Amino acid sequence: MKFKDLKPPVIELPAPCVFHRVQLIRPRAHSIRMNGLSLPPLGLMQGRFCLSSEPVAYLANSPETALYESLLRRETVSRTLSELRRRCLVEFVTSGPLRLADARGLAEPYPVLQSLRVSQTQELAAECRAMELDGVVYASAQHPQHTCLALFSSGITRLSKRSSKRLVKPGTNRLLQVLQVALWRSGVPLDEC
Repeated sequence: MKFKDLKPPVIELPAPCVFHRVQLIRPRAHSIRMNGLSLPPLGLMQGRFCLSSEPVAYLANSPETALYESLLRRETVSRTLSELRRRCLVEFVTSGPLRLADARGLAEPYPVLQSLRVSQTQELAAECRAMELDGVVYASAQHPQHTCLALFSSGITRLSKRSSKRLVKPGTNRLLQVLQVALWRSGVPLDEC
């Protein structure tokens, strides 16, 4: 997938903007930690816009979208309380403008942008990075009309962690309200394990 074929507009997103992410409360030993983010190690290349040479942070424009994108995807059969106990919902705010390739309007004519064939979108991400962009803004595949961001290192440096809330209140089975609603709306059952 070539930038010159798609011709996505390049936008500048002014600060401050608020974004959300679900991540582990305690990062794994090999995780990359930057500005309150806990990111997978380099080279895994599992995400749609991953780069081999630097970390990429995936964020969403709402808490619900972050939950749908990370835990409650369409193919999810169920979730367990033990899984949810290990995660938190983190809110970030940007401290400077972000220059982004805007792929939001391209999902309909180019379904590959929301498919599991990630090598093509990773190629696009590499081109965006070579153009010194801070990331890619794209339409959520899980939550229609909502937006997600894939931020490269230059974009990650403009993020500040604003708050973090555990998905399950410690010592109880009480779910964060936004998670409770998202589970119900997604139809994903919660197992007690």
